[in-house]
Amino acid sequence: MSERNVIRTYLTSLNRYLAPLSDEEAGEVVREIESHIFDVIDSQEMAGQEADVARILARLGSPRELASQYVSHVRSGTPPPEGLSAIATVRKGLSRTFYYSLALFGFGFGLALFALAFVNLLVPNGVAIWSSADGNTVVIGLMQHPINSEQADTLRGFWITPVALIVGYIIMLTTHKVLGFIRQTKAEPRYV
Repeated sequence: MSERNVIRTYLTSLNRYLAPLSDEEAGEVVREIESHIFDVIDSQEMAGQEADVARILARLGSPRELASQYVSHVRSGTPPPEGLSAIATVRKGLSRTFYYSLALFGFGFGLALFALAFVNLLVPNGVAIWSSADGNTVVIGLMQHPINSEQADTLRGFWITPVALIVGYIIMLTTHKVLGFIRQTKAEPRYV
């Protein structure tokens, strides 16, 4: 059996013994162990030694023993198995906060640009882009009274509508793709 198949078999067996944990927690443990295995292989190869996968896995112990230690670690807060990292529960909350913040910001900004485009259709010359503070600030706004005066630093007109629609669509599409990528990488265990 090839080294990759041996590692895959070990990780699959480990995942099976992690059944008492949630899928998210078990996936994190499997990713941690997989990362540890490949880090050891890389360090041995960089030192000019041939990586001995069987020995690396033997040092970790049987998948059942390792899973038992990690289940105890996650459920009771006992120290992680020797030489391995703790599972960071704070990181999960931080990731979830980042995910929802990104969704709120991306979709909110995209929808605001869509609204701006449609308001520009309803109130011609009521939406403008201008710079203030000697060009250091750009303001996009809706004004109660349409602009009648021509100012050099003010941009207005129908062209704002298609530009706002296109930019809003690009922002929302990009946000959707990034969130999909984040969901995919969180959900899929990375087997060798």
